[in-house]
Amino acid sequence: MKVAALDLGSNTFLCLIAEVSNDKITQIYSDTVEIVRLGQGLETTKKFHPEALLRADLCLQKFSEVIHKHQPEKILAMATSAARDAQNKEELSMLLKKYNIPLEIIAGEKEAAITYQGAVSGLVAPNKNLMLIDIGGGSTEFIFGFAQKLIKGESLNIGCVRLTEKFITLQPTSDFEIAQVTEHIDAAIQKAKLSQPEGFLLEQIIAVAGTPTTLVAAELGYFDAEKIDKSVLTQKNLQHWFDKLKKATVEEKVNMGIPRGRADIILVGVLILMRSLHIFGLKELSVSTRGVRYGIALELGADSGLIAPKNYFLQLLKKK
Repeated sequence: MKVAALDLGSNTFLCLIAEVSNDKITQIYSDTVEIVRLGQGLETTKKFHPEALLRADLCLQKFSEVIHKHQPEKILAMATSAARDAQNKEELSMLLKKYNIPLEIIAGEKEAAITYQGAVSGLVAPNKNLMLIDIGGGSTEFIFGFAQKLIKGESLNIGCVRLTEKFITLQPTSDFEIAQVTEHIDAAIQKAKLSQPEGFLLEQIIAVAGTPTTLVAAELGYFDAEKIDKSVLTQKNLQHWFDKLKKATVEEKVNMGIPRGRADIILVGVLILMRSLHIFGLKELSVSTRGVRYGIALELGADSGLIAPKNYFLQLLKKK
């Protein structure tokens, strides 16, 4: 079955057109990424900014054209942290209706479950105790599992856009502001650590979303999903990036290979990864280009009876 899976995040919108068969994504027809910054000003106003909605409209128009070209049998968009928080979320719903794209605004727990299933779908025999970190614009998910089996997930409001707008006023960034945001991040990660299942010996961390994939792409000099999926970021790598980024202007970060639209928020993302390794006591993490959109694609397959009953991932979480 050919499906269109859209992930409408607080900073980035993604549209995956893929074939789902026998519990697997067997072919990728298109995988489109647009930086929209839907969460612009949301921490302060609690509403979608008109400019953010305009960018969302333009992006959805592009996605609609891609969807029309590939003619998928099923389509679903899922919106996450920004849409959960916005008082005027109906304006986003109206945009999706304009392009005939079904929308579901998902709770943090379901986002964690879908992210985990999407991320591990590309792993080969990962028979380890895993923690997945998904750093978004509005929230970050910490998700524990063993191999393909999800155990527990926690969604916390420490996204890159949210914390940059709250704590970072200048770039280059002062030690004072870094100390403030670090204290906030550490408190959240400690909460995630407390939620770690009893007796769970963490063996591997997998990081998805824009921060880790952007860093690896910048090191490569180009974006190559296959190479990124096989890459590792060490605490030393992350410290090196952090030291460079905190001293740089936004334009200097762009010149380092960080995409415009992500360059102003990536410092916080790197800090979240660094502090996660430190607090959980690991020295490195694996990077994956997969995440929510892959989980959505699998859920669309599940709705057709190919994989599991409707709302399978939500039911899975409720059983834990």
